[in-house]
Amino acid sequence: MGKNAEARKHLEEKARVETRWVFEGKYLKVREDIIHIPQESPKIWNIAVTPKAVAVIPIDSQGRLILVEQWRRAIGKISLELPAGMLDHPDESPLDCAQRELQEETGFKAGSLIPFGGCYTSPGTSAEYIHLFLAQNLTEGRLHAEDTAGIDVQAVTPAQARRLIEHGKISDAKTIVGMMRYLHHD
Repeated sequence: MGKNAEARKHLEEKARVETRWVFEGKYLKVREDIIHIPQESPKIWNIAVTPKAVAVIPIDSQGRLILVEQWRRAIGKISLELPAGMLDHPDESPLDCAQRELQEETGFKAGSLIPFGGCYTSPGTSAEYIHLFLAQNLTEGRLHAEDTAGIDVQAVTPAQARRLIEHGKISDAKTIVGMMRYLHHD
């Protein structure tokens, strides 16, 4: 770690922090932290807090990645992504959530789900961490979610996946991280 980042970390760990919740919605809360460091003006940070989340990298029997295409209101676009979602309740494990989301969004059930790391989506403004899982030995089932009418399922080869990322057709961070980890794993 660099000396400036390390110094800032120590300052903030020792600082007095006032925290208050400024927004609480169904899937998102916003926390405001006011950081008081001696000899500095107070700094205000608004931090998005969401439930734990997962993304699944499903690989079918032909070695293709299974992706979902869906309308995303926040960006006003249709997005091609890995199946993903938030834990339904604090007692749900990321592994159980991964199996549930895979089934809800693609209709597939994984014979094996392997933890595959994870990523912070936007650590400057959000505490969201997405657990990644590699899903193999897929079997087809039916879609279970109420909102799957707006989801299209696509299978792409690893080479197609790489091109979709390179040409900006896939711009979702969790999908890029998950797919690149898969494409470069041993």
